[in-house]
Amino acid sequence: MTIDYYNYYEFKPGGYPVKHRRKEPFIPMINVGTAYRDRINEIRRFDFEFDRFILSADDYGKLIEDAYASNVHWSTKLEGNPLTEQETAKITSDTFSGTLIRERPFGPFQEIVNHLIHGIFPEISSFPWTHEKIEFLNFILLWNTGANTKMGEYRKNHCSVKTSTGMEIFIPAPPEHVREEMGFLLDWVNHQAPAYDPIAGATVFFHEFESVHPFEDGNGRTGRSLFHLLLQELGLRNSNLCKIDCYILKDSELYYQLLAYADYTGSYAELIDFFSYSILKSYEDAQKRLSQMDLINSGLDEISLRILRKSKERQKWFTLKEATEWVGEVGDQTVRSRLNELVEMSVLERIGQTRATRYRLRDPLDEIRREVLEIAYENSPEELMEKIKGITPYRE
Repeated sequence: MTIDYYNYYEFKPGGYPVKHRRKEPFIPMINVGTAYRDRINEIRRFDFEFDRFILSADDYGKLIEDAYASNVHWSTKLEGNPLTEQETAKITSDTFSGTLIRERPFGPFQEIVNHLIHGIFPEISSFPWTHEKIEFLNFILLWNTGANTKMGEYRKNHCSVKTSTGMEIFIPAPPEHVREEMGFLLDWVNHQAPAYDPIAGATVFFHEFESVHPFEDGNGRTGRSLFHLLLQELGLRNSNLCKIDCYILKDSELYYQLLAYADYTGSYAELIDFFSYSILKSYEDAQKRLSQMDLINSGLDEISLRILRKSKERQKWFTLKEATEWVGEVGDQTVRSRLNELVEMSVLERIGQTRATRYRLRDPLDEIRREVLEIAYENSPEELMEKIKGITPYRE
């Protein structure tokens, strides 16, 4: 599927600067069409199918790494981070593998690491969302990047969004209304957003967050980080495998225009439609990669496939005896041979020896979290480390 960006260009505000509309309380009117419903159903189908694939830990880890690197690159690039996509991919790979060496004390390099740490530990911003959690996320993303603004605090000054030539294009909420309007938005996202489908709910939240513009700096990066979290919270559990930001942000002029159009007209339909097209495209791309890596269709024999399916269903350590029971009338030696082959393929992990040997499906995300935790100790503020210590129970 290709995205016809041209059709979206007809949705323009009537003039600039566009002004934020105060909503007291925040009760958005959300309308979508039949085509959108078909699209979200297709995205849900992809998301469900992703759980059926079984990949080697190396392949699955690479898929996660590529998606995180792409999303972080496009989100930070939009705000002026000069690192290339290749440089961001290298930092991501080194962070996830635990081999990161700090190249610079702060700035663009640190900004990438900050985003990766938060992405791998989403519990930092767990539901329900509060003022404190939103402010803390902004602090995490901007920490040690050289930002010359108040980090992690709602702004107390008037501001506006301007073009590179100085033209004023958007005026957000006045500072005296920021906390109150964020309170209305947080009440909605915690109690009303779950009634909507993931894309509609996350898009509407994101737009209002950007419209209020609660911080002096980092509003886009903070909002997009929350957008990704909300997609998963509302039901798209595997959206973290998709390069979503690339499709949403690669035409930055259109992206900003549709945000402004929603503010100008009060209609979310066009922005939701565009975001859903972009997300569907990213899911289609991820599905192609998953299909190519899927071990279910890789020629493994029925014994190995049955072990894989049961181990994924179980998600716990199991013994040779248990594996033999799964596959039926097959000898221990044959099952042991298949288990060892799956270990060599980096699909299963093994501990113990002889009768004490145990196996389970490898979890690359768990392994990445362990590595990133070590990196975080060297590249994060103390406040973040205190939170991570309390929310990272690994698999036993």
